[in-house]
Amino acid sequence: MLKKILAVIFLTLFAAPHVFAGNVFDYPANAVDVAEKLPQLKSVSCKFTQEKTLKNKTLKSGGNFQFIKDKGVIFETLYPVKTTSSYTSSQNKQISDIIKGIASKDYSFINKNFNLFYISENLNWTVALTPKEKSPAYGQIESIIIYGRDDINKLNINTSNGTSTSINFSCGI
Repeated sequence: MLKKILAVIFLTLFAAPHVFAGNVFDYPANAVDVAEKLPQLKSVSCKFTQEKTLKNKTLKSGGNFQFIKDKGVIFETLYPVKTTSSYTSSQNKQISDIIKGIASKDYSFINKNFNLFYISENLNWTVALTPKEKSPAYGQIESIIIYGRDDINKLNINTSNGTSTSINFSCGI
């Protein structure tokens, strides 16, 4: 369930990390405004690298990422262990419906489950999410921060147990 929620949130947005003058959490936003400001999502294939920090240990992985507009996402991890996580089939209907909603800028799922924050500078933007108390992610996820420009370039996920995950995307290279 948590993996599905993270995949949905990841699709919500798409971006290159940049340092802004302020902290994104100082800028509450609503989904309608953010949807108008973010670029239109398009199908994309990228390389990804991920670092997951658990207490004093960092685990690294990477592979291929694919976003297929109106269908969903596929993470093909190539190292250290080959695995594929797909959120495109009718088998994952709920997650597929959410992904399609996000691609069409229908943010009802995000509004219902998360507090939203947004900041931009020049063409770069940052979106952050914190779970609302009634969200299934509440008590598990502390925050999700997404950095972008034309696409999502970086995603940071911080959990309530102190685990942090940073995913970097190299698209169009």
